[in-house]
Amino acid sequence: MYYLSDVEVTGGPRQPGTVVAFGDSITDGFGSTYDADHRWPDLLAERLAAMGTPRPVLNSGIGGNLLLHDSAWYGDRAGARFRRDVLDKPGVRSVILLEGLNDIGFSEVELPTYKPNPQVSADEVIAGYRELIALAHARGIKVIGGTILPFKGAEYHTPRAEAKRAAVNDWIRTSGAFDAVVDFAGVMAAPSDPLRLNPVYDSGDFKHPNDAGYRRMAEAVDLATL
Repeated sequence: MYYLSDVEVTGGPRQPGTVVAFGDSITDGFGSTYDADHRWPDLLAERLAAMGTPRPVLNSGIGGNLLLHDSAWYGDRAGARFRRDVLDKPGVRSVILLEGLNDIGFSEVELPTYKPNPQVSADEVIAGYRELIALAHARGIKVIGGTILPFKGAEYHTPRAEAKRAAVNDWIRTSGAFDAVVDFAGVMAAPSDPLRLNPVYDSGDFKHPNDAGYRRMAEAVDLATL
């Protein structure tokens, strides 16, 4: 059985500095208008082009992907697929990392799509980030850390899950482990409740943005960090 995994296009001078968006369904664009290229990596590519600095932006988001564990449903864990989906792509200069929500959420509730549900701590999620940062830095690739979006109201939101998210986001913002940080959580939170996705940006399931939300995420990325 064969399937298409990549398309590499030539036809002009290669633009230097490929950006990889690496993550789960939020990077994959779940909740955006189908077949309209309204995912945040698409909109980030549009921003770069509009600034007169067009560069390849590769979407390496996989719905349901986990940072720490493989899954028959959701594929290889982030560390296992990082070489294939980031390091081995042509001309990569930077990667925006947005992972960990599923690790935190899946460990809190029993979901039929993932059994057994592995328990994970904030420290284990942080260790997973450190693994990816080390792999990228060994290749001279910059890593921009994205904070985990609010998800109060979603099926796997619990007080314990929220505490893990807060601890991980605090580390992303303050540790200095990343070359830069994009505070997705800050710009996407509801003004009246920072634990909840802003209803203006919510696709309806309390965790995946809609088209407007994905545009806001793309706008939050400082192009100078790429």
